Amino acid sequence: MASAISLRSSIASSVDIAQTVSDSPFTVEWLVQSLLDNDSKFCDLARRSKIEKITAVNVSQGKGYVSTVYNVLIGFENVDEPYQVILKVPGADQFNADPANTAGDEMITEEFVSSAHNAECEFYNKFAPYLNIPLVKIYNSIEMRIGEHKTAGALLMESMCGRGESCPIQTGASKEQLMNLAKHLATLYAYSLCLPEEELAGKYTVNVMCSLTTNEDVYGPHADKIKVMKPGTFDRALDVFRRYVCSKAFYTYTMTDVYKDIGLPPVLTHGDTWANNVLWKMNADGSLSNELAALIDWQVMHQGCITNDLARYMTLCVDGDVRREHEYHILRFMYDRIVHLMAEEGKPVEFTFDQMKQAYQVNLVGHSVLMMLMAAFVYSGEGWTPEEMPIKLAQREKVLLRTQLAMEDALVYFENIPKHRLE
Repeated sequence: MASAISLRSSIASSVDIAQTVSDSPFTVEWLVQSLLDNDSKFCDLARRSKIEKITAVNVSQGKGYVSTVYNVLIGFENVDEPYQVILKVPGADQFNADPANTAGDEMITEEFVSSAHNAECEFYNKFAPYLNIPLVKIYNSIEMRIGEHKTAGALLMESMCGRGESCPIQTGASKEQLMNLAKHLATLYAYSLCLPEEELAGKYTVNVMCSLTTNEDVYGPHADKIKVMKPGTFDRALDVFRRYVCSKAFYTYTMTDVYKDIGLPPVLTHGDTWANNVLWKMNADGSLSNELAALIDWQVMHQGCITNDLARYMTLCVDGDVRREHEYHILRFMYDRIVHLMAEEGKPVEFTFDQMKQAYQVNLVGHSVLMMLMAAFVYSGEGWTPEEMPIKLAQREKVLLRTQLAMEDALVYFENIPKHRLE
């Protein structure tokens, strides 16, 4: 959409359009023009009132994001509530500066961040307009460049503040939330399976998540820390999996390439379905509903295993008792939903539920190993205040139990994995 409103007429003279948005490299002028060009709701406000103030708050600190995320508040004259949008600027500094990174190591590289951000831009520009799943609206996207011609990347998007929130990782998602998530994942996969083969073939084959934790010096110690957190609980798991903790081949097979051995078709996947990236609609009382508000952060988008997204969320974000009781019922629901959606398009499904179940179990093995690293990293105790210490320790116990139960199942499923595929 193109706006008939001029930039200057929409902003009060007291607002400096050359000023950057917080400490980002993007100016007020760029922000406002992007919204005038692409956000009809913003344009309606701008026709009636001038912008008198713009502020931005970094809402990503301590949340494990590989971008700096700003909640931008745009104040209009004679309008009580500010208009809110999200500005997401990719960069490794935010993640590497996490208090849990006590050694000050480079936990992720600029190359990883650039690749991930540009993949997300491509998803929103190429696929999102045709997907009938909950997504945020995008008002502008700029790819990130590194090296000699370095340029900052950006995503300017709809804010879900007050309308959608993630379920805290220590809380654990409910069966009802899982069913709703599975319904929308089925829509994504059915869409992918109906695309012309040349649309995806060979273009999105790399799951960058598989190379995220391959630095032994950085991530190896986190695997060892979990033994100290709960002595004796993870000894057998580490005896079996310690050699794979930083293995790209291990993660590549368990989270992606397993579909090839099982005979499943590759599909477009989210790749990073965990607490921060799954937003739930909010009830009137401020609690979370069971209905998905948006799947966000498509930075690890790739063509891969049809069960990996569900296995990741189940392993990382669902308490062990809930997962064990409902996982295969939910997986079956997702399979049946894919069959139904494909039938509506006149296309057959040439794989079985049993194949999906087999792939899911292998996916769970990979994510269970990652869960050990995540639990040790997120709940390291670094930076905790005396006041929050007892709360954080209680949360850690819940997450460690979830990790323990996932590892118990992973050890069983691991017996059926051909070990030569992990080398």
